[in-house]
Amino acid sequence: MKIGLSIPNNWGVEDAPRLIDLAVRAEERGFASVWTSEHLINLAYVRARIGDRPYHHPLAILSAIAGRTSRIQLGTSIIVLPFHNPFDIGKYVATLDQISRGRVILGVGVGNVKEEFDVLGVPWEQRGAITDESIDILRALWTQEEASHSGRKWSFEGVHTSPKSYQGRRIPIWIGGMSEAAYRRTARVGDGWQPTAITPEQLKAQLAEVRALTAAEGRDPAAIECCMRFNITLDGVEVTETELRSTVKGGDTQRIIDVAKSFAEAGATHFIYAINGHDPDLLDDTVDSLASDLLPHFS
Repeated sequence: MKIGLSIPNNWGVEDAPRLIDLAVRAEERGFASVWTSEHLINLAYVRARIGDRPYHHPLAILSAIAGRTSRIQLGTSIIVLPFHNPFDIGKYVATLDQISRGRVILGVGVGNVKEEFDVLGVPWEQRGAITDESIDILRALWTQEEASHSGRKWSFEGVHTSPKSYQGRRIPIWIGGMSEAAYRRTARVGDGWQPTAITPEQLKAQLAEVRALTAAEGRDPAAIECCMRFNITLDGVEVTETELRSTVKGGDTQRIIDVAKSFAEAGATHFIYAINGHDPDLLDDTVDSLASDLLPHFS
């Protein structure tokens, strides 16, 4: 199982370049991947957590990281796909794939804060359908010389866009969520599944369902990655009730190791620890301690 870190672009870090430094540190210490998260508006639990402090754009942060790293994979956990025009996000992600020489993993989801959809003018009840159609468009734009699509929201034919993905690779799309719709979405078009806030036992059962649905779609279920995400709280920050079910306190070394091992045994192929805090020095120390304490168990 590969171990990655979700860096806190979403936790009010004032000095954005320190987030880039943190990702460079993660690569130097041997982590497999770094991840960023997305909300566009500071409201609901985001505002409760960071107020008006910065929530940095996930793809902008990854773009800066790409220019200073050479090996580590760059992922989103997750992009709320209904917020974005697929042509815009498709060009941005393909460009990032070129800059990073093929290290991008696009994690996507449907979103979970209705008030954010209301402000943005995106229909909450249509978020699943928009996500499905957007994924189909992204695949067309990245793989077809003359892209065509016919759907409910977008229809076009003979469209030329660039760049494509690096060396024609298939940019992995990992589907976030624990609903039946997320399982079906993964089975139909996903390259991976990314749940959170579930137990190892739940992961094992739900992964079996995802892979059964994938086989029913005529796709290879063994090719589906399973990426579990867990939180490490720092700075004494408050977390939501949902997050509490998937959270361990910083410094609890044995629990940090045991949690990752339990999900490896349940079938996860990739595991992310989100280091949740806004003190850059403490974040640096946490990366170092995780590298020395956790990574040797998964080398």
